[in-house]
Amino acid sequence: MSQVDITPDVLEYKPPLTEQSTEYVTISNGSDEAIAFKVKTTAPKFYCVRPNAAVVAAGETVQVQVIFLGLPESPAKDAKCRDKFLVITLPAPYDLGEKAVAEAWSDLETEFGKQAVSKKIKVKYGHVAALVEGITGKSETAEDNKKEQNSRDSQVANAEEDEEEEEPKTAVEERQPLAREQKSPKVVKEEKTSASTGNVPEDNKESKTVANAGSNIVPIALVVILALVIRWYFF
Repeated sequence: MSQVDITPDVLEYKPPLTEQSTEYVTISNGSDEAIAFKVKTTAPKFYCVRPNAAVVAAGETVQVQVIFLGLPESPAKDAKCRDKFLVITLPAPYDLGEKAVAEAWSDLETEFGKQAVSKKIKVKYGHVAALVEGITGKSETAEDNKKEQNSRDSQVANAEEDEEEEEPKTAVEERQPLAREQKSPKVVKEEKTSASTGNVPEDNKESKTVANAGSNIVPIALVVILALVIRWYFF
């Protein structure tokens, strides 16, 4: 019986744990005689084992389906499964006839109980590590994507601000020649203003002075002639 190998040590069921899933127990018989096995569990309501009991011929291997029926609701992330399986093997040196292994098991156990080989198999919920790692990975990926998007938005915003700053500079440069051109009409306006207020140019002033002098000579000449006539008349 030392040549009987039972694997694995742990059955790991992955999420979603509310759904049915299947794992396998392998029983290899390396001895030169047939063996019988039986599988027991601490939580029969949550598992279905096929076959639950059977014979393994010499040199053969049998895979046993251990079907997890699913939980009513998902367990907490830190939940630990305490379910266990016990696989017991006994020698089956003779033909059991029409009896099933389950029916003949008590007889085999009574006769070959001291040669029994058993192995305990634990059950583990895979979500404790897998889900936490998956959620953490997704969170980090989402955060990286968000940072990258924010960086792109910031670059676009900075580019738009630079364009807005360049546009006013160009507008100011275009307005400067216009401002220079608008200054020259002020001179003309000043000249017009000076003309309206009596500030006549120097040439106009000279002509007006000569005209004023000519107009003053006529009255003087009349006064002189009148004085000569009076003198001649009385003297």
